[in-house]
Amino acid sequence: MPGEKVPMICGIDLGTTNSVIAYIDDHGKAQVIPNTDNERITPSVVLFDGAEAVVGKIAKNSAVTAPESVVQFIKRHMGEDGWTQTLCGKPYTPEMISALILRKLAQDAETVMGRKVGSVVITVPAYFNEIERKATQDAGIIAGLNVLSVLNEPTAAALAYGLDRLGQRKRVLVYDLGGGTLDVTVVQIEGTKIDVLATDGERRLGGIDWDDEVINTVAEKFKTEHQIDPRTDLDAYQDLRTKAEDAKIALSKLEKVRILCQCQGRTIKVELTRSEFERMTKAQLEQTETYLGVVLAKAKLTWKDIDVVLPVGGMTRMPAVREMLRRITGIEPDASVNPDECVAIGAAYYNAVLSMHQAPEATTALWLNGERTAPGALIKDIDAKARGLLQGVEVTNVNSHSLGIIGIRKSDGRMVNDILIPRNTPIPVERTKTYGTATANQVSVQIKVVEGEGEDPEDCVEIGTCVLSELPAGRDAGAKVDVTFRYDADGRLEVSARDRATGKEAKVEIQRKSGMTQAQITDAKAAIGGLDLG
Repeated sequence: MPGEKVPMICGIDLGTTNSVIAYIDDHGKAQVIPNTDNERITPSVVLFDGAEAVVGKIAKNSAVTAPESVVQFIKRHMGEDGWTQTLCGKPYTPEMISALILRKLAQDAETVMGRKVGSVVITVPAYFNEIERKATQDAGIIAGLNVLSVLNEPTAAALAYGLDRLGQRKRVLVYDLGGGTLDVTVVQIEGTKIDVLATDGERRLGGIDWDDEVINTVAEKFKTEHQIDPRTDLDAYQDLRTKAEDAKIALSKLEKVRILCQCQGRTIKVELTRSEFERMTKAQLEQTETYLGVVLAKAKLTWKDIDVVLPVGGMTRMPAVREMLRRITGIEPDASVNPDECVAIGAAYYNAVLSMHQAPEATTALWLNGERTAPGALIKDIDAKARGLLQGVEVTNVNSHSLGIIGIRKSDGRMVNDILIPRNTPIPVERTKTYGTATANQVSVQIKVVEGEGEDPEDCVEIGTCVLSELPAGRDAGAKVDVTFRYDADGRLEVSARDRATGKEAKVEIQRKSGMTQAQITDAKAAIGGLDLG
């Protein structure tokens, strides 16, 4: 339509505790879009109230008064098979609840900007596996968004930092400690190339765990004084969780705080100093510290090779975190990017980079307002200088988990995970390995693809199968079959198998698995589509 504004290129940081959306402006700069409360960060909390789902600050505040109707920290359940929560009489999966958060972010962005959200890149922890990544992708689809890609959070942060420093050569250690997850990643910026060298982390280590230490300390004191455990009372527990988080944040600036705990008409006030807080959470901080050396070793570097230490995530505002980073690395942590916003900003830049490589007439297209639109068409309003800069950017990532197949070891006949692509391999990558058929007269080969580091397949996650069939009968065991993994930059894994003697070949693209089928995704979209967002 003449005069209609071009849809926005957006990046979304879907966080455990808070989420952020950013877009690329007409000058090629990524900007955070505030929500309709004029706040740049939206709590990742959903309140269910009949036919209404309220997302954000009001939902978070309601966690104390209506805890049975509020869902928080849903990111920790992404990809968890069979997990549901019944709210207002209806079951909701993590993908559906995350979709409500994503839909709220997009709707607020469209209201504030007066433009449609065109395509999005959604970020995930670097250590998310394929199932968790697919669950995040599904959430975006359920929300009605055009998900161009999912991107590792530390890579997004490095993009936000690095795009203002293209042409330089820097090695950056990204320490990303958020509300629920930890990632440590080494990134090299050289010219217009941004390469991830190594990454590692914990999918269940973040600010929630620091809050838990405060909750447990206060609860034990309450229990000693009143013989009541406030953790067993849903209302009191939720109130205490909110106060624990507030105390943690306040202690980044204050030397001491007072926490009021109330339960069943009883009350205590607990004074907590910063030094006490740091002592009680020392184990959590030391757990993050171990990953610094691990990732550095994986990148085959020393601290002398690192130029920048980039703290990301709200938890890195804690003085103890900054001091630990100084002590371990010998480098003053960089303060040039906003730790709460840089991931969404980097995701928007990555979306623009992907869109730049799509010609306007490209076949990979998005559906916008019922019309087919290529991603490349979304960048036509960005000025030429910015387009030129973004066009030249190259981002190389690594796989966070090893990929292999289940094979039979000759020496003892045990089933084992035989890794073809080890974790921290730069992608895209292609690897081929030759195997022999297990038995005589074998007319088909089933190749089970797994993700994980353990030798025992039971310790890994099966993500797909490739079947090579109609092989000739009568052959001895050990007939040669070449198996090839092709892993693309956007996370697509193609597995092919070729029988050497006959040339017969089978090929399959391993679809990221999740607990939801396509029909379930459609049903989920309809279910949340019937909810009004508050």
